[in-house]
Amino acid sequence: MSYFNNRRKPSSEHVYADTVIWQCSNCKCWSRIEFVHVDEPSCPMCKGTMHQEAKFIRVE
Repeated sequence: MSYFNNRRKPSSEHVYADTVIWQCSNCKCWSRIEFVHVDEPSCPMCKGTMHQEAKFIRVE
């Protein structure tokens, strides 16, 4: 009996790009700028201040 469900799927390559994010100055929390709708957000985890920076993340 052969096992057809254990076949590997072909791996697809991921797409990475430099993206502008809001980074917390106190903890490791961050959010993409597209998902923040206020001018100066506070961290949802520790209520610290957040600043903008660029991060190389997977976009697809």
